[in-house]
Amino acid sequence: MNRRMVAAFVAAALALGAFVSIFMYVKNANDRALSGVVAKDVYVVVNPITKGTLAENLGTNIQLTKVPAMAVPGQAVSDLAEIQSKAASVDLVSGEVLLTSRFVDPAVAAQDAVAVPKGMEQMSLVVKPEQVRGGILKAGETIGVVLSVKPSAPQPISIPGIGPVTIDGDTITKQIMNKVLVTRVQGGTVPATDATGTNPLPASSVMITVALTTSDIEKLTWAQSVGQSAGTLLVLTVENKDTDDSSSQYTNGKVVLR
Repeated sequence: MNRRMVAAFVAAALALGAFVSIFMYVKNANDRALSGVVAKDVYVVVNPITKGTLAENLGTNIQLTKVPAMAVPGQAVSDLAEIQSKAASVDLVSGEVLLTSRFVDPAVAAQDAVAVPKGMEQMSLVVKPEQVRGGILKAGETIGVVLSVKPSAPQPISIPGIGPVTIDGDTITKQIMNKVLVTRVQGGTVPATDATGTNPLPASSVMITVALTTSDIEKLTWAQSVGQSAGTLLVLTVENKDTDDSSSQYTNGKVVLR
């Protein structure tokens, strides 16, 4: 064997050794990040999953991932047997932890998540996560609608209990609706926590479908269109059975700073 062949063999061996070292370094990066942290294996969505997908058909759309135990939701799936023969009740997005609560009987998944009360209609609106509890919302919950408007010019309005008031260009804020039933949520997430214990940001938008009377749909449509204008803001609050909105009032800078 001449010197050239020996040199080529040594170079190839060194290259192989470097490749193996880099591969092992990358492979163990997550383990190093979790060093000293109690971790738990849970399934995380890696590709979008549509509503109605059977647990048996999740395939490569999910991945078993190590997550800090203290950040694992109580309903996180660690064994696929927990959701066997069930179907996704909502669309699932990449990055969220797989939850048992999001899998139901396939017959139920084929229907709307929440029945629409008699006499009501449905409409949808798209908001940013920061406009509705960080994008964490589920069907069946109720929301309130808060609108802030900054008039382009001074104009008089009639405020119940106060009478005619001229808005002098200051922003005015008021909760305009409450007890609005959410019938479906698309894009809201329960994000996985990474190795540093930090929750990644949710999807950039959340589509929320609600059930309302015709007159309330007209009000919300108006608020939604106004809320997309400069100087205005539409915020959705998440309510519970004990929520009391009786303190709602017309609020501007004078009220806040008085």
